[in-house]
Amino acid sequence: MVPPGTTGKLKPLARALRAAPLSRSTVPLTLSRELEQELFRCARVLSEGGCRTQGASGPTYFGSTMISIDFDRLLPMFRGGLDLEMQQRLLEAVDGSVRVRLRAMRLACAEAARRVPGVLGTAFVETHVRLGARQLHIDVDLEVAFRVSSASRRS
Repeated sequence: MVPPGTTGKLKPLARALRAAPLSRSTVPLTLSRELEQELFRCARVLSEGGCRTQGASGPTYFGSTMISIDFDRLLPMFRGGLDLEMQQRLLEAVDGSVRVRLRAMRLACAEAARRVPGVLGTAFVETHVRLGARQLHIDVDLEVAFRVSSASRRS
């Protein structure tokens, strides 16, 4: 049944376009959610670290996590390719992205939690983003105090 005052014809389908990976709509460059997801989907993660006891402060975990993203794996996201200028723009966008830094920090904390035999406290994190040879590197240095849970002490 067609409502009164209408012709009964449907509008044509709207064409959906993929968002640009890097947006310049705001003053600093911003990453699309899709590109952020792709960065961490194709990343290689390398972590190292260990526990030390320093005086009265108790046991502390010191670690470093390097997240490496190969530009060749990101090429499908960029229509014009990833030349040196686009790599620099990507570096600036990643370096300025709170979402990327938070996600990298969570990844480093998860690595620490996997290695520490106790309950983690507040983490102190320092993050650096840099370009390598055909790669983007996100380095996360982590320092976190922990306490050994009673269940861990018994074993």
